[in-house]
Amino acid sequence: MNEKIYKNIIDSLPYAFLVLDKNFRIIKCNRICQTLFSRPQEEIEGKDLSEIIPHKELRTQADLVLKGSNTKLVELNLETENPKILRATVTSLNNLEKNENALCLITLEDISERARLESQLLQSEKLAGMGLLASTIAHELGNPLSIMNSTLQYIQKVLMDSEKDNSEIITPFETIMDSIRQMHDLLRILSGFTGSQRPRFEFTDLRPVLSQMLTFIHKEAEIHNISVSYQFVENMPECEIDVREIKQLLLNLLKNAIEAMPQGGLLNVKTYLNEGKDSMFIEISDTGQGLTESELRSIFRPFYSTKPSGTGLGLPFCRRVVEEHGGEINVESKPGKGSVFTIILPISQEEDI
Repeated sequence: MNEKIYKNIIDSLPYAFLVLDKNFRIIKCNRICQTLFSRPQEEIEGKDLSEIIPHKELRTQADLVLKGSNTKLVELNLETENPKILRATVTSLNNLEKNENALCLITLEDISERARLESQLLQSEKLAGMGLLASTIAHELGNPLSIMNSTLQYIQKVLMDSEKDNSEIITPFETIMDSIRQMHDLLRILSGFTGSQRPRFEFTDLRPVLSQMLTFIHKEAEIHNISVSYQFVENMPECEIDVREIKQLLLNLLKNAIEAMPQGGLLNVKTYLNEGKDSMFIEISDTGQGLTESELRSIFRPFYSTKPSGTGLGLPFCRRVVEEHGGEINVESKPGKGSVFTIILPISQEEDI
């Protein structure tokens, strides 16, 4: 291939590329590196890796790859005028290039936006869990407190109607009842503080939203040998959604699909309309481990997780978001066959939602 054409192809790719020799010297980089590092290519090429990216773990992984290890993945913070979070994929070029100096390729992907969304997702899950805990406490404690309050009011009335002088007893009763009212107020405040905000609906084209989420997860899918495909319905109508929450919902389900396929597999996203064309269906399927009938009955239960380090709040959060949109979320799964999650969203919201 003509060297100029080769260079144009490399420069047009959306990722930064650094080629290192065995001494960690950058012998080649592409045009996007100029934007990423705020330096011209001539000032990057010829420099030691640590001069451009002073990150110890990246250098360590590059060293392992140069010595024959498989592809390595490193996440790092790039401290520049506009700080970024980068995902670095370190790959050996020994089998691709006879030149003994061209030994290692580092691909850099800016995942700052994805990291921000994941942080928002985690925060939303935490708030959802706190909200559930608060509502559970309010329910479990609120009812007994109401009964105690009613009983004390009744006893207070009986004492006040009595001909005996019960003033010494009535005052402590009023203190107890006042304390119960304070506890009720605290429970209401706790429930209100942790409750979720009402969604902000706006008519949105789901195609770029879905495409963005697929872009966020494609590198992780690639590393895990997962093929990603999609089929979007033609002439997709705009849906009235809360964009922020739907993005978090989709990211959650896509990440779950990837984690269900540690040995690789197929991930597919499909959209279609119902016959009345008043509901949008988003289908996310994987060929992963699948779920048992027992797990299917529990996956939307808060704090239940099939993953050792899972919070058990992701899918309950997804269900809450879908229900707030007046929709449904369904799942079909078989052990060893994979899972299919189907989100059903109304095209437009009813006025009372």
